[in-house]
Amino acid sequence: MRRFKGLVIGLLAMVVLVACSSGGEDSSQDFDSATEEVGVEDSADYGQWEEADSAGDPAERLIGEKVIQTVHVDFETLHYDEAINHVASTIREHNAYIEYSYEQNYQPSGLSNPNSSTPIYRQISYTLRVPTEALSDFLAGLEGMDGHKTMEEIGTEDVTQTYRDTESRINVLQNKEDRLNALLEQAETIEDILQIEDNLSQTIAEREVLQSQLDNYDSLIDFTTVNLSIVERPRISSARDEQLSFFERSREAIIDSFYAFYYFIQDAVIWFIYALPFLMILGLIIWIIWFIVKRRDKKVIK
Repeated sequence: MRRFKGLVIGLLAMVVLVACSSGGEDSSQDFDSATEEVGVEDSADYGQWEEADSAGDPAERLIGEKVIQTVHVDFETLHYDEAINHVASTIREHNAYIEYSYEQNYQPSGLSNPNSSTPIYRQISYTLRVPTEALSDFLAGLEGMDGHKTMEEIGTEDVTQTYRDTESRINVLQNKEDRLNALLEQAETIEDILQIEDNLSQTIAEREVLQSQLDNYDSLIDFTTVNLSIVERPRISSARDEQLSFFERSREAIIDSFYAFYYFIQDAVIWFIYALPFLMILGLIIWIIWFIVKRRDKKVIK
């Protein structure tokens, strides 16, 4: 009986141990599966966060929707009239127009004597409005001019934020105007009518000012401002080419300096000829004064 009881107790202990081990495995499997599910969800959420971050690429935000461009281009030419005609044909070809132009004369030596023998040359400045979509073709068309381009600058200004803010303010004022019109129709007393009309006129005036600003932005965005300058030169130095060597650039600079000195000497000689009568009169006055002083000194000595 004692052996039988010991056998029964042993069998019960083995059953209990097996049940505990199986329960532990099941619980560990449940924990692992739950961990895997959480990991999958976290990874899915992380992937969504990555997609959201990639959607807001800073490089894309740098490109404004409303951009104003301004271009400055300078040319030098030996054939002024041909260059002007080329500009006029390029303007017509690309549906641009001249907003402002100013032409003046100049002398290479810098002197402004109208009777000088130095030739007088011309230069002109344009302010052009070119359709933005045709800007590249327009600038390429100017390259066909019989001249040398000395400078080209393109500036941009992003006005997207200002444009959208102005649009929002206009919408707010438009809604206010609609409400005031509705109240005006319902007003019964003269005092209420006058007060509503006063507010309505102020609202309309403010809205029209903002609308004019918006229209100006549209004009500047749709038509790029091109400031073009053309200068007639007696000689165009090839030293303006950046590919020339130092020796060639020095040689061109020396030639240019002698060229300018040649006109300076001409102007100086012409100025001396015009001033010669005045110089002769001045010399005669100085001689008379000297003669009188000398005779007075002789009388004092005697």
